[in-house]
Amino acid sequence: MPEGTIIVTDADMERLTRIVRAFKHSLFRDQQQLDFLEQVLSEAEVRPSTRVPKDVIRMNSRVRVFDFETRTRGLYTLALPEDADISKGLLSILAPLGIALLGRRRGDLIEARVPGGSRRLRVEGVRQQTVVSRSESSEGSQTSLTGQIRRSHEPALAV
Repeated sequence: MPEGTIIVTDADMERLTRIVRAFKHSLFRDQQQLDFLEQVLSEAEVRPSTRVPKDVIRMNSRVRVFDFETRTRGLYTLALPEDADISKGLLSILAPLGIALLGRRRGDLIEARVPGGSRRLRVEGVRQQTVVSRSESSEGSQTSLTGQIRRSHEPALAV
């Protein structure tokens, strides 16, 4: 796989394409982000989820990054816009950083243009979240289809 190639699962491609189309015909405040996500998706290599390496960031992936400017680590879960809550680490796929992380792999260096400048990050770890039905997630111990994350007894990401 060539350096910089973004890999997206076929299911994520379908879901994200629908989101882009829906928001393009709405009053979404940041059409530039939609255009950027659309561009990333058009250039991505699409594969069935069974053929995507485990260290590729996809929707609902738990990601640990190192920020070169602040010299700190962050932990995010890539989420759909309606489930995003940065205070809980749920990063919207429509956020500049969310778009920059999609399809990247452990070890990749990323530069994301964010409000107020840019961020240079290294992906240190990726863990796929288990997706279950909403009824199973009502116990609060599983990951739901909308990107909620399991908070208790989570193993740390490998560095």
